[in-house]
Amino acid sequence: MALESLESPLDRRGAGRPRCTKTRDAILDAAYALLRDKGMAGFSIEGVAHRAGSAKTTIYRWWPNKGALAVESFFRAVGPLLPFPHPDAASPKEEVRAQLRGLAEALNGPIGVMLADLIAEGQRDPDTQRALVEGYLQPRRAQLAQVLERGIAAGELRPDIDLGATLDALTGAVAGRALLFGRPLDLAWVDRLADTVYRGILVDSAA
Repeated sequence: MALESLESPLDRRGAGRPRCTKTRDAILDAAYALLRDKGMAGFSIEGVAHRAGSAKTTIYRWWPNKGALAVESFFRAVGPLLPFPHPDAASPKEEVRAQLRGLAEALNGPIGVMLADLIAEGQRDPDTQRALVEGYLQPRRAQLAQVLERGIAAGELRPDIDLGATLDALTGAVAGRALLFGRPLDLAWVDRLADTVYRGILVDSAA
């Protein structure tokens, strides 16, 4: 995935938006550009204010610190590129596989580099951690949990499975491998992971 494809141009803002919305958009665009270009090591409220042509006091009115601002700008720009489950997928198993492949492909590119930076920042700052969990982790886990629930309702998956533990085994393994062992992620390994976990939650596996 080309780095340029992640950019969120300023000219996408509508001309008729209220001034405060335009200012917020400009700040988020500037924040994402700075995060993409410099990483968290070079990210600062001062740098964002300079790029956006905004006052630091305006930024602090909306975000408690640089981490929270960086997280919101990141997911605003790259959120459409990250996979979400599709309700009309062929089967829950194929949807799980597609989700893991999409996550791996995203982590293999510049999204993964920036996300690793934000996760590291979250270990130092509770506001950044909260923004990551509430802005990305919880919504996407909830969507993927619905995929597994469809499998349970269809009689394909065991009704007694621990959804949280299953999601940890699937997405946690992919993210952990990317962040600890580096990129790129091998899609053949991702397929094996999906198959291994899925076999453990099939109805037939209860025996």
